[in-house]
Amino acid sequence: MSVQLVWFRNDLRLDDNPALHHACNRKDDQVIALYLLSEQQWDNHGVGNNQRSLIIKALLQLKKSLKQLNIPLIVKSIGQFDNSANALSEVCKSQGVDEIHFNIEYPINERRRDKLVVEHLSQVKCHRYVGDSVTAPWQITTQSNSAFKVFTPFSKACYTYLDSNPVHCYSIPDKRDAQNFNVINTGSDPIPDIKTSLNIPNIDENFLANQLDGFLESKLEDYKDDRDYPYVPGTSKLSAALAVGALSVRRCFEVASNSDKEYSKPWLNELLWRDFYRSVMWHFPHVCQGKAFNSVDKYINWNKDDAQLKRWQQGNTGIPIVDAAMRQLNETGWMHNRLRMVVASFLTKNLWIDWREGEAYFTQMLFDYDFASNNGGWQWSASVGTDAAPYFRVFNPASQQQKFDPKAEFIRKWVTELQGFETSDIHKFEKKALQNYEKPMVDLKFTRKLAIDSFKSAKSAANEPQ
Repeated sequence: MSVQLVWFRNDLRLDDNPALHHACNRKDDQVIALYLLSEQQWDNHGVGNNQRSLIIKALLQLKKSLKQLNIPLIVKSIGQFDNSANALSEVCKSQGVDEIHFNIEYPINERRRDKLVVEHLSQVKCHRYVGDSVTAPWQITTQSNSAFKVFTPFSKACYTYLDSNPVHCYSIPDKRDAQNFNVINTGSDPIPDIKTSLNIPNIDENFLANQLDGFLESKLEDYKDDRDYPYVPGTSKLSAALAVGALSVRRCFEVASNSDKEYSKPWLNELLWRDFYRSVMWHFPHVCQGKAFNSVDKYINWNKDDAQLKRWQQGNTGIPIVDAAMRQLNETGWMHNRLRMVVASFLTKNLWIDWREGEAYFTQMLFDYDFASNNGGWQWSASVGTDAAPYFRVFNPASQQQKFDPKAEFIRKWVTELQGFETSDIHKFEKKALQNYEKPMVDLKFTRKLAIDSFKSAKSAANEPQ
């Protein structure tokens, strides 16, 4: 009999967990689980209490679910990643571990951590699996074997690959013998109680499975049209569960692929955007280190006005749709995706504030914070990331709110001081002052032109074609 260790990381679930599945392959083996709690690493990356509380909730649920399978979960508080190898070594020695199973994580710090672990545990067989993406970054490359830098050809390559390599999901393993739960000298640390004042999303696995099915049955048909309207409940609301791995993106893709192809493609593309930014992170690891994908960023003199940044953070810009979106974020820990682009464009193009400031604030506030998607989205909005050629792409908040919140329903919900105003007046905020509401902090047309001119100068300095 061998002892199999499942090292849980950003995959806090039983369903379609490749590492767990393979660890449980042989019914007579002892299977134990481990989670290394790295709160200092969260501090280093500015992860806020909203997502921390969500991870703790998922961890507690995982411990309970594993117990039902008679698999014990050992939790070790290690501070930061640098201590991972030693912590794993101690557990392996105390439990007589023969093999370790874990799912690959793509950011640079996690890759360095895993390399050190494998080197340090040379006497223990390490197995690594793809469980955090539909496709692996090394599977989807150009004909010249280089990385894709634009989403559309990347997604086409993904579909081609998946046609001959369809997603195969793993079911929850069978319950093990009762004696499997009896682990000697675990030395498990207590799971901390991390508080947030906001309502934590429900990430129970059974609830999520029903939520996924409900979305596909009742909302998928209208998803392409409804997803852009923030006052319409047209999105899946599964992002928080995907962010902490309580739900498998592979399961989402598999189930959606079996739905009506005509209607599933827009949502499948959104799942592949997640893969795309993981691929970028894998092939261009400098984006994990506070650097932009595009070198033009080095030649931009960003605005460092802390007062303007704070007004944006608090939703007091005088731009109704921006304020509504930021207040939604602050009060719920979530923001509609269309609005993420709108507020990001406003911060980077109209206020000319460094995209890293916006990225950091989203990291602090979002329940569904996902490094790759958050970083990729902010760089795209600031025109310093992949597919950044259209530096003149500036979202006009005024036209965005007229198009996607035509009756100002979303705006009135979150910007309560505008509840008594006519819709036409709310949409004319640039020309007509609204009593008891901030005046626009900048002129949208003027700052758009200024941003475009500034980008032209930066690209000239970087010797890039205009």
